[in-house]
Amino acid sequence: MIWWGDARTWSPDAQEAVRLLAVSALVEGRDRTEVAALFKVSVRAVDNWWARWQAGGRDALLSRSRGRRAGEHQVLSEVE
Repeated sequence: MIWWGDARTWSPDAQEAVRLLAVSALVEGRDRTEVAALFKVSVRAVDNWWARWQAGGRDALLSRSRGRRAGEHQVLSEVE
């Protein structure tokens, strides 16, 4: 498997797939530095994914919507 470019530019689905595959590799007993090299990500990212997986399982690795919720960024109050 060959990954091109910065992982932050990948689609949310592709990022999610890499997280799940990386954790699967860790569960199988691969070393975290080996997993980082395999998926061309940092060891820190692998450590973060592992911690999230341990704390919340598969759901903790799924993609979430980004940014603020609608209306959360408004400067004026409802009355104003």
